[in-house]
Amino acid sequence: MNDDFKKDGMTERDFQEMETRDKILRFAAGYEVPFSQSKEEALARLKSRITSQVIPESPKNNRLKMIYIYSSVAAVMLIFIGFWMFLHRPSLTNVIAEKGSHIEYQLPDGSFVSMNAESKMAFEKSRFANKRYLSLEGEAFFKVKKGKAFTIHTKFANVKVLGTSFDVLARENAFKVSCLTGKVLVYSGEQAVIIYPGESTIVTHNRLTKYQDKNIESVANWRQGRYNFENIALNLVFKELERQFNINLVLPELDNKYFTGEFSNKSLTDALDIVCIPMDLTYEIDNNNKIIIKEKEH
Repeated sequence: MNDDFKKDGMTERDFQEMETRDKILRFAAGYEVPFSQSKEEALARLKSRITSQVIPESPKNNRLKMIYIYSSVAAVMLIFIGFWMFLHRPSLTNVIAEKGSHIEYQLPDGSFVSMNAESKMAFEKSRFANKRYLSLEGEAFFKVKKGKAFTIHTKFANVKVLGTSFDVLARENAFKVSCLTGKVLVYSGEQAVIIYPGESTIVTHNRLTKYQDKNIESVANWRQGRYNFENIALNLVFKELERQFNINLVLPELDNKYFTGEFSNKSLTDALDIVCIPMDLTYEIDNNNKIIIKEKEH
């Protein structure tokens, strides 16, 4: 390198003070293209040098690469399985009784269900013959055909039978199962009770309680459009009126008022009279078919 400096009259100190770019250009100027090589040979030689300078992958990089590949394959498989399950998932059959209507329905196993107004039932039709299972919101009367265990799921408890007739009420904060024939198992968590004809079970303080129901014969009268109440909170009676006649009621304060009696869903005015008159209430129907319940003026 000292000989090169002498040729140009440049000292080593001068070279050290040069910019990096100028240093590179100075050295590059000292090289000549080997005219003895063709373009193809020069290109091949360049490729060889580049290839020889590729840094080999470390074992750590290889492991990361394999993890990435396996993770990608697993993700694709999960997507495929999820898509397949979505396409082949059992479809639910929903049976809905709207406000102001009752529904009679025959299940795939031949069992019959009568659904009260504002009730919903759901089950998997394709699997029902092998697994007799359904969910219920509202109220329904069941005549279950004998066979495999028949299970009804509600938000309060589950009901299991083999073949019998019974009524299930699972609405808002109310739960009641009444047995008319056969026997019925009702269970929730670790609690379980068996009821026989003439018995009912309810949930009180988060516990299942069974009792001899003296009004068992009137439990399913709603199927004939008759609604019986014995010392029932008046606001619940008015909710039943709304449900059966598909109406909207505007109510006054009804605290500490209870009703005993029966109304029919054949006539709205008759039903209102039966409930309001003994409770010292009046009602009026406005132009928007809204019914306003008021305290009677004295």
